[in-house]
Amino acid sequence: MKKKALVLSLLLTLFTVFSASAYKAAIGAEFAVSGLGNGLPGSSMFISFRLPKFPVVFGLGGGISSENSSIALMADWWLAQGNLVSFVNYYVGPGLFADFASEGAYAGIRIPVGLNAFPIKPLELFLEISPAFTIISPGAVNFGWSGFQTGFGFRFWF
Repeated sequence: MKKKALVLSLLLTLFTVFSASAYKAAIGAEFAVSGLGNGLPGSSMFISFRLPKFPVVFGLGGGISSENSSIALMADWWLAQGNLVSFVNYYVGPGLFADFASEGAYAGIRIPVGLNAFPIKPLELFLEISPAFTIISPGAVNFGWSGFQTGFGFRFWF
């Protein structure tokens, strides 16, 4: 119960901080795509947010179950982005992920490749697939293939 309260408190704090920010910001959710890749690090759901004057998209996720609990973080820099067709855009760039689970910590790099669309303002819809490489795993530091981290979601800009 304490873990759930901690996660809810952290999410509420993030929402409050970014809604009170002087910058135009976005906040939304990202969900793992089942059956395609490894899903998202540490969780099947993330809160994602972005500040336009800061070129990094952040994600904070977590999972609580009877066997395992974890908190995961992502930070992606959209190095290249542009218009594909009509209101559909693309983005690609380097990123980092960290997963702090009960069995240990994992961290590495990822390369998100995604599509996003703005069907109505202020709603952004997106779909991404990210090849991922683990650098830190429990008890080891090495560079290894982690799989594909896949997700889809939405953000509201305010």
